Parts: sequence; C-alpha cells; structure tokens
Amino acid sequence: MYRYLILIWNRADAAATTAAHLVATRARTASVEWAPILDEPGLIAFHSGAGQGSSRTRIISRPPNAAAMHGERDGAVFGTLFRRGRELEAREAANGIEPSESARIVATRASHLVDHYWGRYVAVVADESRREISLLRDPTGALPCFLTSYRGVSVVFSEMESALALGLLPFSINWKYVASFVPYGALQIRETGLREVSEVQAGERLIFKEGRVERGLLWNPVQIAQESRIENPAEAVAAVRTTLKTCVHAWASLHDAVIHNLSGGLDSSIVLACLKDAPTHPSITCLHYFSPSSNEDERQYARLAAGHMNADLVEHGLDAATISLERILQIRLAPKPWFYIYDLVHSPIEAQLSADKNATGVFSGSGGDALFLQARAELAVADFLRNHGFRTGAFRVALNAARITRTSMWPILGHGLLRHLKPPARSVLGDVAQMRSLVPPAIFESARSDDSLIHPWIRGAPNISPGLLWHILCLAVPSPFYESFGGTTDIERTVVLMSQPLIELCLRIPSYVWITGGRDRAIARRAFADMLPAAITRRTQKGAIDRHNRMLLDQNEGFVREMLLDGLMVQNGLLDRERLELYIGREHSPAGFEYNEVLRQHLCTEIWLRRWSQIERRAAAA
Repeated sequence: MYRYLILIWNRADAAATTAAHLVATRARTASVEWAPILDEPGLIAFHSGAGQGSSRTRIISRPPNAAAMHGERDGAVFGTLFRRGRELEAREAANGIEPSESARIVATRASHLVDHYWGRYVAVVADESRREISLLRDPTGALPCFLTSYRGVSVVFSEMESALALGLLPFSINWKYVASFVPYGALQIRETGLREVSEVQAGERLIFKEGRVERGLLWNPVQIAQESRIENPAEAVAAVRTTLKTCVHAWASLHDAVIHNLSGGLDSSIVLACLKDAPTHPSITCLHYFSPSSNEDERQYARLAAGHMNADLVEHGLDAATISLERILQIRLAPKPWFYIYDLVHSPIEAQLSADKNATGVFSGSGGDALFLQARAELAVADFLRNHGFRTGAFRVALNAARITRTSMWPILGHGLLRHLKPPARSVLGDVAQMRSLVPPAIFESARSDDSLIHPWIRGAPNISPGLLWHILCLAVPSPFYESFGGTTDIERTVVLMSQPLIELCLRIPSYVWITGGRDRAIARRAFADMLPAAITRRTQKGAIDRHNRMLLDQNEGFVREMLLDGLMVQNGLLDRERLELYIGREHSPAGFEYNEVLRQHLCTEIWLRRWSQIERRAAAA
C-alpha cells in the first residue's frame, strides 16, 4: 500500500520545529515502513510501499550549478507521474526528475507539473529563494491529500490511519459535513467529516510561508471547457481516439500483468481495446461479474468483447446469500464516509485473481458515463443556446436529445429555452440532486441553501451552462485510491479514463456534440467503432445490479435494521426512521431504488459514524 506523510512548518519558529521533529519521531516509531524522502529546514517527508503497484516517489533535484544553495533536493512528487508526449518513458525512468525540469517546477511553484505532466500524484516543492513551500494535488485528485495541524506543524497525509498512528492528533466528527453528505453523496469541498481535517482539492495548490497558508486552484475545468471548444464531431472523434489510447497505454506501461473489469458495456470494452493495442503488451485477464437475475446477466456481451479481442475472461457469479454485510464494521478509517459495498463484495475476488495472475494493477471502464456525458441529454439544448444563440441548429440538438430520452422534441426545446433564459440556480443541489425519500425535508433544504457546499471549481462561475455544470460535477469526486478494508485485499485500482489529458479534452467537447446523431456517448462510439464488436457499439441499455442489491439487503435485513433504525443518523435527525423501517422490510415495501440508497449511502455513512464515535469516546475517556 503506497502512502506518504509530509510535515511543513515555519523554520523560524522554534516551538514548531520541536513539534515537527516530535511528529517525525512518532512516525518512525509507529511504522518501520516509513522511508525518509526529504529532511530539510521546514520540510520533512516520508513514503511507504513505493515498490508496490505503479506508485513511486520522484525527487525534484537542484541543478548542479546551484551548489551555493543548501542541500541537494527541492522537493518530491509522490505517486505516478507521466510527462506529456513522453508517456511511455515512465517505465524506464529513474525516480529523480532531471535538473532542468526540476528548476522549472520550482520556479513556477509546481504549476509546471499541471501544464507539462499528468498522472496520480501529490507534489511538494521547497523554494529556498522565496523561503516558501508549495504543495500541489494533481487535477484528477486520484491520490488522496488531507491536511491537519499539530502545534504549528502542517501535517499532510494520504491515509488516515497513518495520521491516527501518530497518537498526537485528536479527531472529532464534523456533523455539519455529515448532514450535507447525507442528502448529497457527491459532496466535494475542502471540509471533511472530521473537524480537524481538510481536503486539498484536485488541482489545488497550497503555499506555506512564515506560518501562513495560501490556497488556490491551478486547474479549473470551467476555464478549460470554455476555451478552444471542439464543435466539429469528426475532429472530436479523432482527438478522443488518440488521447484515450495514449492514456491507457501510459497506465498499462507500468504493469507486466493487469486485471481488467469487463462489464460488457461500451466503456470497459473501449479500455480493453486500448489495452490489447498497448505497445508494452501487458498480460490481461478480464474479470466479469454476473447476477443470475434475468436483467442483470451480461455475460453474452463480456464474452463477445473478450472473444473479439482475444482476451482471457474469468466470470464470477454474485450470490447475495453468501455475502455478510457485517464485515463492513471493519472498514479502513478515513476522513470522509464512502460507499464500501463495492469493495466488500469485489475486493477479495480481485485480490485473489491478482495474486493468481501476478497482476500488479486492476483496471476498469469506471468514469466513462461521466466523461462521455452519458446522461442528461436534455441539457444540451440550453448549452447550445448559451454558446450560439437561437439558431436553426438548436432544433437539431433538440431532436438528438429527444431520440436519446425517447420523448418529444418540442418539450425538450422549450425546456432548453427556459433553462437558457432563467438565471442559473444558486445551489448546486438544484441541478444535480433530487429529494431523497429517507432524508427529512429540513435536512435537504438546509444543504440546498448552503453556498459553502458549492465545489470550488464552479463557485466563481455563476453563469455556467447547465450541461457543462452537470459534466463537471460528475467528474468532481475523485476515484478512491485505497481499498476500503485493506490487508490481504489491498489492491491498486486505476480508473484509467480519469486521466488529466482525456478529462481536459472531453470537457472541451460540448454536450450537444456528445449526442450527435441522437446517440449518447456518440463521439466515443465513433472513435472506437472499428475496434469493437458492432453489437457493443450499438448498445444503448446498460446492465444493472438493482435486484442483486435488493437481495443483498433482504439477506442482511437484521444487521441493517440493527445499524440504522436506532443508529446515530436517526438519533441526529438525518434519516426518517418510520420511512426507513418501511423500505427495509421485505413485506409491502414501496421501495423503488431506495434500497440502493439504504445500502450504498446510509448504511455506509452510519458505520463510518459509529467507528469515529468510538474513537471520540476513547479519546475523551483518556
């Protein structure tokens, strides 16, 4: 398991210096796995697990002619880093960054990384001339980055249990955050579920100087989307094909063998096609999950894709009767709640298959729906009107949207016109969230009216068009890096589609171009039509695991009742107990998809709260 720990403080503050060395000593005592990377005035950094998977640390070194400067290192990049245009060199590259590039990174306070590199990383840069330290989280946010403090020392960490092991830092539940997370599970702000911890946002840079911290975004998707839009479908198709292949090939170059989650849908099939086309030729084993329910068995499509590309395929049936949800009580502690059910069911299977195949990475097509704008085709009309005004092309966009949503063109055209003319909603929840059946209205409305919950990316862009807003918010929540339970199931997953060059490209393609010809994800379909079976390229319906989730809830009804009906969320008024009891029960339940809400969000959040509540009580007793 790859992780890092960074200590930053004002070197002129004697008390902070003493505290920093105390924290560093505690870290070394807590884990012999910590390897020192940097030990400079005002900056100490460790990492662990660099030999596992594709994660590593690269040293930012001063050029030889800077001998007058003290020391030999200016910083480090933790994680995985690719240089644009030279992606396949990463496999052979040494851990160090060449001095000329190091100088540019330091001179630009790390912004050079955003423009000329990409990957899954957190960078820390010490500028001796300015007497300041810069910290940057990459624009995808794929490597976690959290911040807390201890006696004047800023403690930056990737994994919560590493911070807890120090035994110096108290943590308490941030109930305001939890009350906002319950109605809006895609919440992504600097606050976290712990009062003492904040999250460095994707593309955000922190500058530490003389005990002060300045925060700002170096990467903003709103600006990227509004500059150099790609309106020509043929140009978009060519660009998506080239960029997507480059990104998948780059990630594939880090592994000799990978496991690929192949659902049989468009996105995972595209990733498989690019993996098979990778110049480094990694060994690929496809893994497909199926449920015996009639509308959830997609083996025919997975077999079609694997057979078409001559890839090995392992099929694994999901049997709800064999899955105990009680294991969720063993979740890895984190600063925020997460959706642990996927890891609970799938991680043991993927860990065992990875061991059997000597695979060091697990890939998937996750994120494709958000990246290729699979949903909300009706918003494209408002986007077109915002960019071009009321031209005849608006009718074509409305017709394309009508074909996808299977409704009449005229209501979609009228709705798009109204969305274009009316002021944008102040609250992000107004566009992306609907009232949840189990959340009391007061809780939902409180979150809906809270401007502090607006993502920093869009807080300064009040006139953003609705389709672009939806696109950006769907990409706003970083993919999880750490497996939810750890131990023997601790595998390194890579969401290859969530790569910075591909995200930037897809944002530049407006929503109305993505639905060209009246098909969702039209650009991605066209880009890889010659590499996929026609039956997969034509698919418009997606498989679901809804019945499996209902069966999983029914099999674990007693445990779910015990956790939720008199749990902390009900006690604090965050869930409607009466409705919750009705939806959990097997008899006469009015639940449509609410059981997904119960399992994926509320049960997971309750377990997270209980774990941290226990830690709070132990700390108070001590």
